[in-house]
Amino acid sequence: MAENRLIAVTGDKGGVGKSTIVSLLAEWLLHEKQSVKVVDADPNQTTKTWIDKCAGFGRQISHDKGSITIVDTSGTSGSSLTQYIRKADLILVPFKPHVADLEVVMGWFLSLKEAIQERVLFIPNMVSKTKEQKTGIEELEKIVREEGRGQLLPGISERKAVYPSLLNGSATNFFDGKLDENTRKETEKLFTEILEALKG
Repeated sequence: MAENRLIAVTGDKGGVGKSTIVSLLAEWLLHEKQSVKVVDADPNQTTKTWIDKCAGFGRQISHDKGSITIVDTSGTSGSSLTQYIRKADLILVPFKPHVADLEVVMGWFLSLKEAIQERVLFIPNMVSKTKEQKTGIEELEKIVREEGRGQLLPGISERKAVYPSLLNGSATNFFDGKLDENTRKETEKLFTEILEALKG
């Protein structure tokens, strides 16, 4: 894989699990023997707090000379759009598959230039098996198909006992821990597709 690839995790909506996706992706890349640099550009600093907690357990997450840089942007546009999104090789956009969230996310996506839209990968996050969420994902898939740009990736289920606790930090890599089979399968499927897109 080429060095110095940039992944921006963003979207014009807060509270959709950006920091969780950043942390999971960093853990996956480290598990796959990739070096990563993690930049927390979100004023909430949730990702930086996670990195600091892991350091407290004696584990370094971010390396200045990492071959892949992951940026946790702010929950809204502005400087993040200028500084990171336009330069990113991939733009990951987590979203909750609810109508209100989707309206904000799709409005943001459609406001982007086509060249930027082509690098957007949508990640359904905190997914539960409800009719509303299924309809929401289908609606986003339809818009992406009609626009001919962007891509809808496999989602991450809502697992309150698994993913939120990741941000507490730990002495061991998330993927070296005792994960249930469904958690392992869904995360591996998602991040394998992200790595394939990064190679392309």
